[in-house]
Amino acid sequence: MNSATDNKKPEVEASPTVGDSDNEDIIDVLRRFHYGEPRAIRSTQLPGDTILPALLNPYRDASAIRYQYPIYLLPPGEAVDSAVARPLSEHLSDSMQALAPGEDQSRILKDNLPWLERFLRQKLVGSEPIDGPALIKEASEALQEHLDLKGSNQETLQADLARLGEAIAPNSLFLGYGPRVPLQLMLHAIRHRQQQRREQFRDQVAEHVLALQTLLDVEKAKAGDSAEAGGVDPASRYLDSGALSGMLEARAHGSVAMLPERRRRIEQALGALQSWQDDPVLVRFVGGLEDPRFGKQDDVDIIGSDDPCVTAAEVFEREAAACAKLFSAARIAALEVDDNYDPAVHDSWFASFDWQAFTDDEMQLVTRVVALVSADYLAGDGLPAFSRLLGSRLPVHVLTWVRAYDNPSAKPGDGPFDSYRFELAYFGIGHRQVVVAQTSAARHQDLLAGFLTALDSSRASLHLINRGTQTSVKQPLLEPWFVASAALESRAHPFILVNPDAGDHAAQRISFDGNPQSDNDWPVETLEYRGDDGEVAEMQLAFTFADYALLMPVLHAHFRVVPAGFDAEDLVPVDRYLGMDEAMVGRLVPYVWGIDGDGVLTRLVVSRALVFACRDRLNYWRTLQEMAGIHNFYVEEAIDRVIEEQRAAEEAERQQLLQAHEEELESVRSEAADKVMGQLVDVLMGADLSDIVAGAAPMASMPPTAGKSDVGQAEPSDEGEQGAEPEPEPEPEEELTFDEPWLDTAMCTTCDDCMGINKMMFAYNENKQAYITDPRAGPYADLVAAAEICPAKCIHPGKPLDPNEPGLEELIARAEPFN
Repeated sequence: MNSATDNKKPEVEASPTVGDSDNEDIIDVLRRFHYGEPRAIRSTQLPGDTILPALLNPYRDASAIRYQYPIYLLPPGEAVDSAVARPLSEHLSDSMQALAPGEDQSRILKDNLPWLERFLRQKLVGSEPIDGPALIKEASEALQEHLDLKGSNQETLQADLARLGEAIAPNSLFLGYGPRVPLQLMLHAIRHRQQQRREQFRDQVAEHVLALQTLLDVEKAKAGDSAEAGGVDPASRYLDSGALSGMLEARAHGSVAMLPERRRRIEQALGALQSWQDDPVLVRFVGGLEDPRFGKQDDVDIIGSDDPCVTAAEVFEREAAACAKLFSAARIAALEVDDNYDPAVHDSWFASFDWQAFTDDEMQLVTRVVALVSADYLAGDGLPAFSRLLGSRLPVHVLTWVRAYDNPSAKPGDGPFDSYRFELAYFGIGHRQVVVAQTSAARHQDLLAGFLTALDSSRASLHLINRGTQTSVKQPLLEPWFVASAALESRAHPFILVNPDAGDHAAQRISFDGNPQSDNDWPVETLEYRGDDGEVAEMQLAFTFADYALLMPVLHAHFRVVPAGFDAEDLVPVDRYLGMDEAMVGRLVPYVWGIDGDGVLTRLVVSRALVFACRDRLNYWRTLQEMAGIHNFYVEEAIDRVIEEQRAAEEAERQQLLQAHEEELESVRSEAADKVMGQLVDVLMGADLSDIVAGAAPMASMPPTAGKSDVGQAEPSDEGEQGAEPEPEPEPEEELTFDEPWLDTAMCTTCDDCMGINKMMFAYNENKQAYITDPRAGPYADLVAAAEICPAKCIHPGKPLDPNEPGLEELIARAEPFN
């Protein structure tokens, strides 16, 4: 129900026009009204007679608004599952497109199709169906008179209108919106389902009669009574008894006579079939009917009753008993013609044959019985009989009108919100094997879906229909169709269709798609209004049961006007109020937005009793959602549990991988450190330390002992000293220093960071670990940068090799932690 309103005033003033003390007084009085204090009720202002829920203001004038009605009722066709009804505008548009698919074809008629549709709407102001071909002819003549074309244009338009008239099938009807629309559509659905089946069954009965008569003729011919054989039925003169005897044969050889019991059985079946009178009545309505003219149709019978549920059960059993005799005779005929009748099996079967033995096809042939009962009676004195009917397995249809704002179980003198609402649909669902259709007359497709589901089933059915009529007022602010739509939108009368034949699970049985925004608690729409500055603004509004209640003048006592320009933090919209915890709403005052006849937006405080009713409707709505598989508590709990388990499993796996990675990294670091230290020791100590020592200083010797040089030791000769070759001095080893850059290759983690800085300076070995190829392949700054970003801290920049590189002082300081 998106609304675009150009004449609205700002929703509220930027600041209140009253003082702070006045603000406190106003909100206090409104709060006391909400809680039902009599003095506050008397001192606050009721809403005016022209007030409407803000979102419904654009629909005050319905003359320019196109909605689903009128509808085009297709005549019963050859196919049982053919279309039953469709909106008039849709039928005209599709027919025109089929007749003239080209853009320039039938241009005159296409341009004036809205005028033609408007003419038909004005003619279809009630809920009495009107002959389709006759009305379209009248509309065509009116359009030609309205345009008053001449020459070829007139001829073209006339030809196009004639072709459009051919798209309106003979015996089709147009139906406008009104209080009897549900009955008209139910009768239309019954005609679609029954007429063709009745015609087929009449043909079957005629075939059975002819076949049984022929069997008897053959038997009489065997006895030589040809005169009697030829005078039983005038139709037999068109039949070759000898030929048929050959076809039926296989059981009568020669002149063997038929057993008396069989002949008697065939004669009884033939008599039952011949005496059957095809009743034109397709449906019997039991109970009070608002319009007695409805019962003057040939295929409709009205039966008055003070207790429609009891009477409807009796009427059905009477109809079923008559049909049982007919169907048993038809079955016996089929068995006898095929010579398949076995007395040992079939005699006892047919002796107790009743409606519970009917096939689905046979059940569809029984005249429909519909109990018309008020919702108040069903929820009150008629409840026991109503419950017995729903549990009886009798395929009787119960149809009742529901006032969406009322409580059908309220006692005389009680208000509609004095107790929890008795939900008849939920009561019907509780009987499990009943087709339950809670529908709105505003949605003809939902109505027909409920009717056709029930008619195609062999079960009892309950139809709860809201027609949208308001309480008695001289001039309703909204057409009934819009009121019925509002009941559907506000969750006051939600759509639900339960078909037990669809399966054993609730999700299979329940259809819930007819509800707007079925995932939400309340439908949310955009309200546009024009502020003082002339700019169009928007706000999102939920359409709640309180908004729907504002449509009912009898419920205006549950609303009070908030003074113009007043605002307070304690004022909250009803939908927000219902979503808060009870501990938070103690000082809050719920309200809805209304618009008066002048287009002025007004806040309306809501009584606590109405808020309780909103909460009750919301609770029922959520129950239906769960049954339909929407926001099911157990499903959502299971989903949350699975998600949490999956999250915990992923976290555990992540922690396990992280721990394994840390352990592996620590192991690599330890191994690398050991290896580096080993390499460092080797570098420092060398494989043979004697060379290092010899190269560094002479070997130490004991000092000579006194006198020993003269005793027992010859002095070396000069020749010996001169003849010995001097030992070569060892080359000094390169002094170990950490001034040059180096990389602990074993600790490299192959992160590619150093490669991203300078691929000429760094390279990978066969183990995919880095080493320094040429420290002069780039500036000292690259070495320092690589050392800083290395995650393994295995790059040691050393001292700069180029003393002239700029910024060395800073670079040396940055490199110091890594050397």
